Amino acid sequence: MYAELHCHTNFSFLDGASHPEVLVERAVELGYEALAVTDHHGFYGAVRFSQAMEAFGLPAIYGTEIGLGTYEEVDTPFRKAESADLDRPEIEPTSRRGRSTTMHGTKPTGKDPSDHLVLLGRGPEGYSSISQLVSKAQLRGKKDRPVYSWHDLDQAAQGGNFVALTGCWQGAVPRAAQRGDLPAALEAAAKLRNVFGENLFIEMWHHRMPEDDLRNDVLAEVSARLSIPTVATNNVHYDEPGEADLSEALAAIAGRRTLDLQDGFRPATDERYLKDPAEMQRRFLRYPGAVPRAVELGKELAFDLNLVAPQLPDFPMPGHFQSEMEFLRHLTYEGAMKAYPGVGGGIDPAVLTRLDYELDVIERLGFPGYFLIVWDLVQFARSRDIYCQIRGSGGDSAVCRCIGLTQVDPIRLGLPFERFLSEERGRAPDID
Repeated sequence: MYAELHCHTNFSFLDGASHPEVLVERAVELGYEALAVTDHHGFYGAVRFSQAMEAFGLPAIYGTEIGLGTYEEVDTPFRKAESADLDRPEIEPTSRRGRSTTMHGTKPTGKDPSDHLVLLGRGPEGYSSISQLVSKAQLRGKKDRPVYSWHDLDQAAQGGNFVALTGCWQGAVPRAAQRGDLPAALEAAAKLRNVFGENLFIEMWHHRMPEDDLRNDVLAEVSARLSIPTVATNNVHYDEPGEADLSEALAAIAGRRTLDLQDGFRPATDERYLKDPAEMQRRFLRYPGAVPRAVELGKELAFDLNLVAPQLPDFPMPGHFQSEMEFLRHLTYEGAMKAYPGVGGGIDPAVLTRLDYELDVIERLGFPGYFLIVWDLVQFARSRDIYCQIRGSGGDSAVCRCIGLTQVDPIRLGLPFERFLSEERGRAPDID
């Protein structure tokens, strides 16, 4: 059994090489217990990832990989910046392809150095906390260069609703371990433990590179001395080994280099793919518990992204109306008397049947407030002479026409309401 806790999709722009759906399908083929999405600085691929995971019935974990930069100007009691050490690669191993590379990827691209950290949410609350943390960093920085504050990280971690992995070779702990510097690795891990407590895990990976054993042995020693549990990951960037070339082409684009120039910067390994659980077990026999603990943590953290759906505010009821549904029915029937007048007054009986059906579905799904909020926005726009017209499947709803959201006549055109909203879909309507 295995669960991958560190996985980049192609929403990690010019870094991850595989679509979320492809990664999910491969994880299912391999019999994974769970799969995480940890794209850089946000949940950009989360929706497509969630839809694929739901279709295959695979538990989903939502996280991101951040970079705690040494360049930040925010005061921090947790660490001292040593940018001179971070500006250079730790080692320059010769790859099995005969190329000089940094530990695990490309050489520095000129961006500010940073200590990478993987954050994984515990349910909707964790997802929300990570989102707020990343949003603050994005607003503090500039495009493609968010600036994280250790103070913000400490505040976000207080609720205990997300966990942290020490990250890839660019993380402070594994970078020190890579040098064989146990004291520095212990110091970096202790600082992270001050922030995360029992929600910190030592991340280990093995890509059959010469430095892997040294790094993992030091990480295991850090784990033992500080009682921080280890978890195995594969720092995934593509679904299968054959996608490594695509990954390298993306790295060339990111580094603004031709493929000829990129050749000397190519990663030393094509091992960053979704591996068979049995293979992960074999590679980590030396470190008991790392693989099973990844499975346990993956099962614990997995949740349905639909739980993160926004909760709309209650609509303020005018006059004597007691509920949102009552007010929506009133607006609908009032509008229908103009849009679909019956013989001798009232509402056309055939249309009334359709309206009652639509309103019943809206009520059962709990969306009357959604329609009222959109109606209120449209009313405001029109009161300011702002042209407003909904498009798309909203035109399939007779309710939308009756409350003035669209001039499209779904009755005359024979448009199916179910294309817009149905109990089978169970999702909020999309009014553009």
